[in-house]
Amino acid sequence: MANRIRFKKEVLEALPAPEKGRSTYYDDQVQKLAVRVTSAGTKTFYVITRDGDSVAWLKLGTFPDMTVEIARKEAQKHLGDFAKGASPVKAKRIEKQRLTLGQAFDNYQTLYAVPRGIKTADDTRMIWERCIGTLPDEPAKKHGRKREKHPAGVDWSNRKIDEISGAEVRTLHAEIGTTTPVLANRVVEIIGTIYARASEWGYTGINPAKDIRPFKEVKRDRFIQADELPAFFKALADDTSEDFKHFVLLCLLTGARRVNVLSAQWQEINLASAVWRIPDSKNGDPVVVALVPEAVEILKARDPDGEKKTGFVFPADSKTGYLSPPAKRWQALLKRAGMADFRIHDLRRSLGSWQAISGASLAIIGKSLGHKSADATLIYARLSMDPVRASVNAATTAMLQAAGVRKTAQVKQIKGA
Repeated sequence: MANRIRFKKEVLEALPAPEKGRSTYYDDQVQKLAVRVTSAGTKTFYVITRDGDSVAWLKLGTFPDMTVEIARKEAQKHLGDFAKGASPVKAKRIEKQRLTLGQAFDNYQTLYAVPRGIKTADDTRMIWERCIGTLPDEPAKKHGRKREKHPAGVDWSNRKIDEISGAEVRTLHAEIGTTTPVLANRVVEIIGTIYARASEWGYTGINPAKDIRPFKEVKRDRFIQADELPAFFKALADDTSEDFKHFVLLCLLTGARRVNVLSAQWQEINLASAVWRIPDSKNGDPVVVALVPEAVEILKARDPDGEKKTGFVFPADSKTGYLSPPAKRWQALLKRAGMADFRIHDLRRSLGSWQAISGASLAIIGKSLGHKSADATLIYARLSMDPVRASVNAATTAMLQAAGVRKTAQVKQIKGA
């Protein structure tokens, strides 16, 4: 056979690189051991043998990281496997085809979450990157800070999904849970979902997130109190951004989720009927929001000429096309108002709470906030918009009166009473 030489360190070091293509040399001691030299000077060991009807090139390693002695031992081992009927090449091919956790997550996102328009897909990816997978090396956003892995986070992107054990997931859950138990629960839910979808697409192994007991989560009951409203509205009035003021007020007066308010489009809103139809809410169903007079006035202020028929209510030069959640302005607002532990989502809870204070039934509250409940769905379906509008009107009026921005009704004495 041409180019057969005695493999030695000094001999291989002296092998010239071809001007183009690759040159192949064979060892005179282990007959099917070869070294391939590229035009760049890279020298790689291979075992070359027949595998069924084809010739198999099994890569062993690169010289000089792999020595001649180790290459010979590896070659003899693999040749022995071939002689017994085993195919290392086929085994490597099967190994490559095994799914990694990163691939399974991408499949979940692209084949399941995104096509179904699941609203939490972006949040899921953020948690994945911070706690489970690879965090992209991206610069910090303007006025923000660079994202970092959770102190207890891992990178299992390249781990095969059948190699991750329940014990590892349980440990990850526990370690993240020492500081952020709610986040730890979401991490386990995401891992469980990845494996559940992978099972639908052919994975036959176990789900390592199964039977992991979540940390207890205390549901928030924070809503804006009567004595907080005057300071809150004053602090909001002092803000310099009309977009921010309109956003906060619409969140409070409609009870809609912040993403729905920010992504609202003019074609969804009928100011004449004072109705906003959110086509795709978090629960997957359209939601019809009754717009109180104050909300209608805000929307008219954003389109004083009444010409906008399409496009976002809060347009922005951004990836989404609409404004991002105003985190810094929100914190500054709370500081001016002297309020602690109050989130943007608590504005939504505030409307529902003030509806309850105003005597609204749970069915009315559920209808106005777009809640989805198996027990109450039929009741919701029978409700018209009139009682919903009356309840929202009563609740927003009570809040605005408590804030001192809307006068209470004047009481006059009736003759003879």
